[in-house]
Amino acid sequence: MIPLKNRHPIAVSCAAATLFVFSFQPLSAQERVSDSAPSPVSAPAASPAARSLASEIVALGYPEEDREQLFFATMDQTVIQMRTAIAPSLPSNDPGAVAILDDWIEEYTEESKGVLRKHIPDIMDGMIEAYATIFTLEELGDILAFVRTRSGRRYFELSPAITGSKGFAEANQRYLDESMAMVGPAQDVLMQRLNEYMSDKRAKDAPPDT
Repeated sequence: MIPLKNRHPIAVSCAAATLFVFSFQPLSAQERVSDSAPSPVSAPAASPAARSLASEIVALGYPEEDREQLFFATMDQTVIQMRTAIAPSLPSNDPGAVAILDDWIEEYTEESKGVLRKHIPDIMDGMIEAYATIFTLEELGDILAFVRTRSGRRYFELSPAITGSKGFAEANQRYLDESMAMVGPAQDVLMQRLNEYMSDKRAKDAPPDT
């Protein structure tokens, strides 16, 4: 049996960076749902009144002219933290390889922004639907009242800056560093299990000796 080969650390880094870039969701656009909130399957259809309030909340909280900047700012901050997290697995004694990885991250980040830009309208529509179905009319009214204030608008405007603030960035960096340190050992476990499975499968499928 030919075992599955372990990947070079730089390949692990690329895989982690790819997963990060394409699965990333801007914090400014995320909504945390409590355990008691309706699931997407069971959520009732939003009423016209709820959708109207939700639409105004999103329009004020995420002004159309600022939406790209809000989304991209969060992405840029997280890219910096991810790059720092994967640095230990890079061949630091080979500047050329490091430069290739950095160029690759930059290229894919820009491509990801292009994809995100195309989907922002749909994301906004989904956010409106989320607000309209998760919150009651009374809660939507309270949220809208807050967003209408200068402090409310600043809350939405500065949400991406949270990821770049010293305290958050340092705490998140520690999390990313520890998480990335688990990639190699976890990959080894996966390769071992796959190899064992493939070996057992071949043994079972082999014709009986005659």
